[in-house]
Amino acid sequence: MLVQTIKFCPCNLEGSLKWVRDEVRQLPDVQVIDERCVNYCGQCLEKAFALFNGKNVVGNDGQELLERLKEKWAVTTAVYQDAEGA
Repeated sequence: MLVQTIKFCPCNLEGSLKWVRDEVRQLPDVQVIDERCVNYCGQCLEKAFALFNGKNVVGNDGQELLERLKEKWAVTTAVYQDAEGA
């Protein structure tokens, strides 16, 4: 089992991404973390973003961010499952 980590800055877009956090919490094997500072200063005021396994994922809005996070989750999960089956 591989647990994916997704970190959100609670200040990102003034906290309007709570629904995105709630959505990704529904994915299996995901740990969602709210971290006050994820060292992407300034970005949190301009674009929706989260850190997926330590890598910055950005969307123009919450919906685009959610789609990109789900894509990253699906790809990473598939790669892990392929590696286990090999």
